Amino acid sequence: MIARSKLVTPVSLANVVSRYVHIGTLTQALKILHMSEIPVKYLLLGNLRKCTSVPEALYSTYINLLKSKFNNEVDCQGNNIMEPFLDMCFAQTDSSNCQMSNNFVQSMSGMQYGMNKKKYREVRQWKSVGNGNITGNSSTNGEGDFILRLLTYNILAQNLLETHSYLYKYHNESALSWERRKPLIHQEIIEAGANVICIQEMQMDHLEEFIMPFAANGFDYLYKKRTNDMRDGLLLLFRRNQLKLVDHVHVEYHQTSTDILNRDNVGIVAKFSLRDSPETHIVISTTHLLYNPKRSDVRLAQTQVLFAELERISFIENTRDGPNYHPIIVCGDFNLQPFTGVYQFIVDGNFQYLGKGRKLEESGFRRLSNSLIPSSLLITDNCQHFNVLTRRLRGSGDEQTMLYSKEETREENRESPGSIIPKEVDIESSDYQKITITEGQYATFSSGALTHPFKIKSVYAHSNCSGEAEATTHQDQWITVDYIFYTDIELLDRYRLPTVAECKEFPAIPNFVVGSDHLCLGATFKLKRKRSVR
Repeated sequence: MIARSKLVTPVSLANVVSRYVHIGTLTQALKILHMSEIPVKYLLLGNLRKCTSVPEALYSTYINLLKSKFNNEVDCQGNNIMEPFLDMCFAQTDSSNCQMSNNFVQSMSGMQYGMNKKKYREVRQWKSVGNGNITGNSSTNGEGDFILRLLTYNILAQNLLETHSYLYKYHNESALSWERRKPLIHQEIIEAGANVICIQEMQMDHLEEFIMPFAANGFDYLYKKRTNDMRDGLLLLFRRNQLKLVDHVHVEYHQTSTDILNRDNVGIVAKFSLRDSPETHIVISTTHLLYNPKRSDVRLAQTQVLFAELERISFIENTRDGPNYHPIIVCGDFNLQPFTGVYQFIVDGNFQYLGKGRKLEESGFRRLSNSLIPSSLLITDNCQHFNVLTRRLRGSGDEQTMLYSKEETREENRESPGSIIPKEVDIESSDYQKITITEGQYATFSSGALTHPFKIKSVYAHSNCSGEAEATTHQDQWITVDYIFYTDIELLDRYRLPTVAECKEFPAIPNFVVGSDHLCLGATFKLKRKRSVR
């Protein structure tokens, strides 16, 4: 009987074959040898003692060299910007994790599954916009400017993936587990070097483990779960040593029993000041609107509610030229395509919905009336809270909003609203109302059209210079549904999105390179620091 070595057992043989398939990646180590101060021969000898095979030891040595490279990358304060993340992105070199190392090689290369990580990274590059000349990460700030890099990413909650498994029947099943996807998602976020990160579909029972490396690296966070029995929500991460949270609100779109606002989608609106310039503020919001492709009217109503909260939190003062606001960034999964109804409302500042169908198209079944959301919410057709507006202009009155929050349990407002309902508004009516607040200042309800006071731009043009459409996800076809919008702040660069043609060459996502069924978006902005007046 021939004695069996470890290398020829059924399990270890499969592992060794798999490792040899990817052994070509070890040649990449030669590119970083000159960056490492660690004697390679001692690393290799140590790993040969720890691991069960030569390929395992070679790969572990490669990982050690990568760690050495990243450990030398520091921010402007001399802090290691990658150290807290390394254990999340690279397998440990001890023998208990040799199988994990093998899995990591397969995940990162993706070659045997039809997608090359290097090719994907060549598509996803940071590209300057206009006069933008930012390079490196978001820690590069000048005396007069603050560089803010924001990343937004729908990471696909695992419970939704499993609930709607029919959507992923053509995917490689091995790529769909949370254990497989999480390191890929972490890595892409980390590599972006953002100081604000907005996540959609963050499963609540995965939250603690997901934010652990970010918390260790100086991030604070806000989290808002979708209402009722939904298990996922929104996560907003920000660097605590750069940004101070001044005010925030968790926006719930489930406000009424009526069809237009009875969905469990949510938003977050947060106002920050700069740590080194307390007079300088920026408002950042993230949201995830209703998916149903047939109900653009619901998404329009949800946007009206979100913008009312944006207006309230970003307001600075009234001037002769109109109200003045802090710079705003709004991002997330809007579940709508470019240049459709809700998109037009966001970037144009006005939209007439009266007479349009639920898809907000000219022809359609169930045409919309002049009333979109109930007047009882006291949100005007200009996306302003009526009570807040009257307090500003009249200098008196109750500025309490009528938005209900299950989280804050404001039931008392529903049961005995009392003085917060102004006498001039008929909250039971769906008829058009125009109310004088002060001379020359009016508020309207149920006019059949919406406006908002912001001058909003999109970070992305949604097509390249050749007119080829970009995409952020696949819904029967490759389309864009994720966005970054902004006002009154200079855009420097953006994280390039692939075109539809380029996406068609990808395997179905998630896969062994991309960890979600959405692609992340990113942008770098320059915010002028305000100087205090003495």
